[in-house]
Amino acid sequence: MTDLAPVLPSFRHRSFLLRRPLALAAIAFLTLLVMVAWLRLMGRPWVCECGTVVLWDGDPHSAGASQQFADWYSALHVALGMGLFAALSRARPHWPLSWTLLLTIGSSAIWEMVENMPVVVSLFDGAAGAPSYSGDSVLNALGDTVFVTLGFMFARSVPLWGSVVALVLIEASIALAIGDGFILGTLRVFGISV
Repeated sequence: MTDLAPVLPSFRHRSFLLRRPLALAAIAFLTLLVMVAWLRLMGRPWVCECGTVVLWDGDPHSAGASQQFADWYSALHVALGMGLFAALSRARPHWPLSWTLLLTIGSSAIWEMVENMPVVVSLFDGAAGAPSYSGDSVLNALGDTVFVTLGFMFARSVPLWGSVVALVLIEASIALAIGDGFILGTLRVFGISV
């Protein structure tokens, strides 16, 4: 990873982002707006086309799967946020929290945009043994980004061993509850039926 100093010398010199919380919020908001615009261009619905909007859908086989604000996969986004914190704090230990948080939000937005491209949707939907997947609603993608941010903040507040325990619990819970998760999902994408 390269240093941002040559690209943003005046920002670093004047601590531009550190002293302007409204600038941080504006950048995060613009990032989310770009994500929403991309998802709408990809034909993603605002909310579940099933006719209901709820905070939680616990059935990965329902019409509301990946369409409501939260579902079982929200926990995997918490895990992603924890992983991003670990990676960024190791790669850029001297960066201010505000920069790593913005990069985390940006990374989540990019993932949501890629995840909802037709080729990726068909990859996840075609995996043997996986629940049917037709992509996320905009509401679900925004929820996923909230959960990535929560995972980032959780990892920041606990020791590394606490994050590792949480990751194991998240993966085991999802595997036991719905027969999916990072490990099982990855195996399925590579054609291994589990």
